[in-house]
Amino acid sequence: EEADVLREDLKELERAMYTEAEDQLARERFLSEFPKLKPKLEEHIRKLYELADEVDRVHKNCTISNIVAGTTGAVSGVLSILGLGLAPFTAGASLVLSAVGAGLGAASAVAQVSTSIVEYSNESSAKAQASHLTSTDFDKGKVVAKVLCDTVPQISSLAGKSIQALQNIAKNVRAIRLAKVKPRLVVNARRFMTAQRVSVRSGRQVQKAFGGTALAMTKGARIMGAATASLFLAMDVANLVKDSEHLKKGAKAQSADEMRQQAQELENKLEKLTKIYESLKEGPNP
Repeated sequence: EEADVLREDLKELERAMYTEAEDQLARERFLSEFPKLKPKLEEHIRKLYELADEVDRVHKNCTISNIVAGTTGAVSGVLSILGLGLAPFTAGASLVLSAVGAGLGAASAVAQVSTSIVEYSNESSAKAQASHLTSTDFDKGKVVAKVLCDTVPQISSLAGKSIQALQNIAKNVRAIRLAKVKPRLVVNARRFMTAQRVSVRSGRQVQKAFGGTALAMTKGARIMGAATASLFLAMDVANLVKDSEHLKKGAKAQSADEMRQQAQELENKLEKLTKIYESLKEGPNP
């Protein structure tokens, strides 16, 4: 029995010596590696804060750009409504307002889509770099491919809207020229718009000359067009108010806050590791 107890004591002593040797090896390795790791962690923390600041800067500029584009879109809506409303009374002014409204609408759409693409691409790149800094794979090619894939629908939609706007402008410009040289057509157009009796031939001439403009629209069609323009105008105004409030509060991006949170978590880890390092330097016991 005494021999068995002695053997167990010897085994326990061997385990303790082995554990102590492992602890000593781990301590020496930590003391050797941490001074090399610390600058890298500090660099990652600094870069995360820089990425967050850059995302906030771009987001703020994009918010300002959206406000400008929204204002342009609102002006476009007002001009379009005025163009439709003035069509029965003054053909020239109506066509000019409609053409300018279409041009401003196209400019607003281009600005909004371009701003959206710029912000999305910048944010995607920043997120990928932040993931790389927190030990996740980062492939620039994959980021670029994803951005292109996600923005193709927006670009296609923008192309369609731009082509339609250019066609509307061209129709209004052509109608302005015809109205100057053929005043009789304008008279027939007014009769057509106010539901007065016109001959079939005159109606066809009006449609052929002013098709696609307010001068070739019935009263019902103009009311429907004005209602649609008013709806888009209300949406533009609502977005303007929302973006203005967001800008007033500092225009901070949610992804930037997430990056700062990641940086703070790394700072906390670094602080704990630094305390452990200082403690191990003072003596052999952890």
